[in-house]
Amino acid sequence: MADLSLKPLTELFGTKREQLGHFVSRGGVRLLGALVMAGLLSLNQAWPLDPWFFVGVTLLSLMAGLMMRAHLASQFPVLEVRRKNERLVWLTCLLGVVGAQVANLSLSQDSAYRAAFILVAPLVAQSMLGAALLTPGIALVALSTSVLLLGIPGVIPMDVLVGGWLSGAVAAHVVNPLKQRSDLIRALSVQVVAMAGIAASMVLVTRETTVPVWEAALWGSVAAIGATAIFWLGVAILEKLFGIVSDWSLLELCSPEQPLLRELVLHAPGTYAHSVGVGNLAEEAARAIGANPLLCRTMAYYHDIGKTVRPNYFVENQMSGNLHDDLTPTLSAQIIAAHVDDGVKLARQHKLPQIIVDSIEQHHGTTLISYFYHRAVEQGVIHLDSVTEERFRYNGPKPQKREIAILHLADIVEAASRVMPSDESTEKFVARLIEGSRADGQLDESELTFHDLQVIARSFTRSLAGLRHERIAYPAQEATEPPDSLAL
Repeated sequence: MADLSLKPLTELFGTKREQLGHFVSRGGVRLLGALVMAGLLSLNQAWPLDPWFFVGVTLLSLMAGLMMRAHLASQFPVLEVRRKNERLVWLTCLLGVVGAQVANLSLSQDSAYRAAFILVAPLVAQSMLGAALLTPGIALVALSTSVLLLGIPGVIPMDVLVGGWLSGAVAAHVVNPLKQRSDLIRALSVQVVAMAGIAASMVLVTRETTVPVWEAALWGSVAAIGATAIFWLGVAILEKLFGIVSDWSLLELCSPEQPLLRELVLHAPGTYAHSVGVGNLAEEAARAIGANPLLCRTMAYYHDIGKTVRPNYFVENQMSGNLHDDLTPTLSAQIIAAHVDDGVKLARQHKLPQIIVDSIEQHHGTTLISYFYHRAVEQGVIHLDSVTEERFRYNGPKPQKREIAILHLADIVEAASRVMPSDESTEKFVARLIEGSRADGQLDESELTFHDLQVIARSFTRSLAGLRHERIAYPAQEATEPPDSLAL
């Protein structure tokens, strides 16, 4: 028999933090959520509480959690992402049920009867949150879970919950996507009309009620406004809590008033112009393959932010002379590669979202800093071999997501397009660059397929063709005459 006393306690049982992690990963979130949900649903029951009621509601909540887990597994194959989204879904469900219970317990029986749709406003807000932060499909599954758990024990009348589910289904689709303030106003307007119509229709169907149709429609409109207000507050909090980057956040990051972008414009204007060009290429390519175009544009704006630390060492910012002429190729390569680490440090200091930090870190992958590598070979400083070559490569890692891989390719194509050979077609030029990156293994860990690469190549070709169009040559004019080109 093994002498267990010889092993440290932490080796046998793990630290408290590890135990908590195992508990969470092995279904602890679902069990804890089911217990809390059962407690919330028991608030309407007479005391002392029937223990079998509590057990039954807990089991229903657990089964609902397993159903949600199965659905999320089909949507998010990456375990870490699935667990985070599962916690988010559980939290939104709990918030929806809490809100419904608070409204239910706060209103008198007569008030709840007349303003029944106020009870489901938190559920509609839950649906809006799920759709905005995840997807409309997941939002509807989570909404169905909350409706069933509230309806089966009889916490809220089922006919009211049916109307709430219909309203939530509309809400899940009108808030996705929201990219500007006018979209929120549009979503609110649609939601007010929809909930007013659903409330009025429910009164017409449920003939036992004496509530006038106009009053039901009014309370439906009020519930829609309340749900939108709850959603607007909740989305700002949950974004920060779960590290989710919505389109609103991305649009804010793209603003030229952002401090890091201001620094880029002021200290590295050439790099900023390059970043905008990369953003144009990446956005169109992402749209062509069904990736997130706004995310690609935002990542492009920030991918070279580290160049603001030493802007004059990068050719696009040099006004006269090249500082690398006085440096060894090895030192030059180290300075060039350092802009990645500098960018990651700046991004973390300014608390940029993790996906933006990842894009800065991964946008070069482990590519070779070829100019200074070949310069070192020509000068006889190094010899051609794989071991030495590693010293002239970026540290990586390679792009892990589709959007970062698109950024990687757009960065290469935009930079190289400035010295594109005149005797090579744009199509062949783009294909050669993409194939070079693929052959070097830079795309091995991304989610891009061969078909995606073909679509991206065609998109890059179209974008470059638009940027490299010919202009009309104007005849020389007198200095006192304004050039015709200013009128264009």
